[in-house]
Amino acid sequence: MPDTEEDDFGKAMEAAFADDGGDVETPVTPPVDPATPPAPANVEEPKKDDSVIPANPDKKEEEPVTPAADPAKPADAVPATPQTPETPSTPEEPKPLTEDSIRQILSDVRTEERTSGQALKEKTNDVLEAYYPGGLSNVLVDENTNKELRTPQDVVDASGGKMDMEEATKWLLNEQYKLDQSISKIRSDAERVAETTMNFKRDSMDALKKYGLLFKQYPQLQPKVYNLLMRQTKLDEAKGVVLQAPDVMELYDDYLEPYKLAYEFATKQPATSPVTPPAAATPLTPATPGASDRMDESGDGGIVEEVDDPNDFAQQVTKALNNPA
Repeated sequence: MPDTEEDDFGKAMEAAFADDGGDVETPVTPPVDPATPPAPANVEEPKKDDSVIPANPDKKEEEPVTPAADPAKPADAVPATPQTPETPSTPEEPKPLTEDSIRQILSDVRTEERTSGQALKEKTNDVLEAYYPGGLSNVLVDENTNKELRTPQDVVDASGGKMDMEEATKWLLNEQYKLDQSISKIRSDAERVAETTMNFKRDSMDALKKYGLLFKQYPQLQPKVYNLLMRQTKLDEAKGVVLQAPDVMELYDDYLEPYKLAYEFATKQPATSPVTPPAAATPLTPATPGASDRMDESGDGGIVEEVDDPNDFAQQVTKALNNPA
């Protein structure tokens, strides 16, 4: 029943009793025995750090319960123990060059240059001896009498008086110049042939050493590349020299490149052996100027005095023309 209806009902009852004129008894509240108030408990005030909700003393501490694993979900992977990364080894720093080590390097380079230069000089002499057993001479010789023509008078005598001294002088200077140029070219060609021969022999041995494993695996390659090389090489077998040849190592590298790659792909190993390259020539260190190179009174400016050679006809003629009597 709603509260409004109860209030109306109560008011109606009061009105009815009021109309009867009866005494209305005031309800009496029964007496209540005074109970002994409980003793106040000693409750400590919570500290700032304590929890506001007090702990239940009757409740025992419960161990944390691990929830059951859900079979529908995959189990979490157990984290691996972190490993301390290894510190990479520091590469050894190159040692600085000392004065003694630099001197030793320069000494070795100069020794090698002198050795190679001496070997080239000896080979050049061998080539000259092979082609000119009698040697080379810068002295003109009369073809008819086999007499040496050193002075204009020798030329006048060889001509039978057909030339005067002026004509003989001009002829001698001209022919002497031609002879000197010819001999210079012969020596230059001989040195080139000697160097070509030395390089051909050295590079051929280096090529066999470099591609030894490849030739062992594919024996048919060696005669093929050798025949290709010899078709491009010009030899003088009688003199035992190489007149013209390509770069041996370059030819071998280009021709054998596909076979080298196939061998390395099949065996997973290098197909070549290391070859020590020839030492590169180093530029000569310019000489330190001395007292003789000074241009003052105590020096001659580095001018080298020409040695007076009475057998050098060109020198004597030049000297006579510069100092007329």
